[in-house]
Formats: sequence, structure tokens, C-alpha cells
Amino acid sequence: MADDKIALLMEETGCDEEQARLALEESGYQLAEAVKTVARALRHIVVLKGKFANPGGDQFGLFMAVLNVKTGAVLRVPAVVSFNPAVYTAALDAHWFDFEKHLYGCRLWDGSLQTESLEIERALADHFRAASGADLADLGRDDGADPTGEIAVLLRRLFKAERVSLKVQKDVLDLGQFQSLSSSPERPRGKSRSSAKTEELLVLKVALEEDRAGVSAREVRAGDMVSALIVDSRDIGQYLARLFGGLSDEGPVPVLAPVEAVESGPDGVLVRVRFSVGVCGDAAAAEGSRVKIVRIAVRNQESHSWWRRFFKT
Repeated sequence: MADDKIALLMEETGCDEEQARLALEESGYQLAEAVKTVARALRHIVVLKGKFANPGGDQFGLFMAVLNVKTGAVLRVPAVVSFNPAVYTAALDAHWFDFEKHLYGCRLWDGSLQTESLEIERALADHFRAASGADLADLGRDDGADPTGEIAVLLRRLFKAERVSLKVQKDVLDLGQFQSLSSSPERPRGKSRSSAKTEELLVLKVALEEDRAGVSAREVRAGDMVSALIVDSRDIGQYLARLFGGLSDEGPVPVLAPVEAVESGPDGVLVRVRFSVGVCGDAAAAEGSRVKIVRIAVRNQESHSWWRRFFKT
């Protein structure tokens, strides 16, 4: 029985056998408590929050990279690029969960460039996936190397710019802090918004637009832009569908939305998309279905030049 719990704890938390045995002993072999014990001990989660500006292209953006430096896993890398300078005013000292929600909200602001945002996400994800174990271990130390320089090089290459203004803040979390999705740990428990987290996150029922020439639902991944139909019959669902431009007098209208998470099941996949701060959508895609997604190269920036003129006035 003890060996079964050790194996299960190792699988659940990614700890090694020695850590699993110690955690179970400390918790009196109560598996749920042992998971919490291991989570508090594993400081393997690094969150990088960054904001950047490309003065030559009047472009501003945010990104966040969540990495497990022990396993090398890139957990997620959301980003936004926009012609709206208000994006750059985001506070890097915000709690990572609040920062991520703000980032997704910025993607719905006027001036947001969805294709370019996706390009930044993919480039950052590839960069961190290619990092060596030693580099990741160094990044995971509180006094480790500052990643700002290498990220700035990557952004200059993507923007084809000589200079990019970049600010980055690194937070090192234990596994429990990351999994909790709680509000800032500095807030008193009695006043924390974590108890209302399920109320703050509204999940709408959505369907993914199918396309015979599209991509298999099992190939959809976080960061893709999918064509989503809001089919939630609740009053709030209908209201938000109209607000997001997803409902006309004739019925639901597809809305491009970033994929936040994908979970595979025996009958298909469950896809979560993000519409705005606090508003997500869940869609179940059947086994064998093919869906419409956007995976295209960055377009010529001149096509957006009217935004540059607008924000210069």
C-alpha cells in the first residue's frame, strides 16, 4: 500500500522517490496532505512577466512565461502585441494570475494584433524549450541569471528593430503557489478574492467552428487562435455574445479566440478559450472532427499603419 502511494505521489507531483517517502511520513501517509507537503517544497515554477515597446513600429506588448525548471516544461506563454500604448502601463509587480488576466483582456482592446501576438508566443515558447537543463536550473534560483538580455535579442529579431525597450520581472514559486490560482499571497486570507475565484471566472458554453480542410481537434494546442461560436443560452451568455460580436439577428457569429488549455479524453478533446478578463469558454470537440484555426505568418506591419497614425495624434 505504501509503495502504491509513493508511486502515485511521484506521478502526481513529479517529485523523486525520496521526496515522496519523506512527504508521506510527515503527513502520516495521508495522500492528500502529502501532495500539499511536496507542493510547498518544490520551488520549481518560474514566472516571467514582461512588457516591451518597439518605438520604431509604435508597438507595445506584454508576455508571461510559466516554466517548470525541473522538468523543462513550458506550461504556458501568453502574449499580446498592440498599437495601443496603454498596454505598456501594466504593473509587473502584480500577482501573476492577475497579470495574466489583464494580458488576455488587452487582446480585446482596440489596436491588438492577434497574429503578431501568436508569433511572439511561439517564439518565446521555442526559446525556453531549447534551453539547457543548466540554464533552466540557473533561472530557477532567486539570484540566478537575468533573462532580460536574451529575450530582448529575440524581440529585436522578430520586430526587425535595432532597439526594443524591455522590462522583465521573475517570480520563483513553489508548486503549491502555482496550483492554487489564488490572489496575491500578501493579501490577508479574510480579504482574499480566492474564495470568490469561481465567481470571478465565468465559463461560457461554446462550439468550435468545423472545417473539413482544418486541423484535427486533437492537434489543437494552447496558443492557437480558433473560431469559436458562443452557444450559451443563458441571458448572460447571450449578452456577452453580443458584446464580443459573436451574436447577430441571424444567430451565433464565429469569434476568434486564443486557446488557453486543451484536455484530451476518450471521446474527443475539451478546449478552453479566453474571451476577456474573467470570461472563458469551454468547447467539446468530438473525436475525428476538424476545426478552423489561425496559424499564419506575421503580416506586413504597413497593413496596420492607420493605427499608428491614430495613436500619434
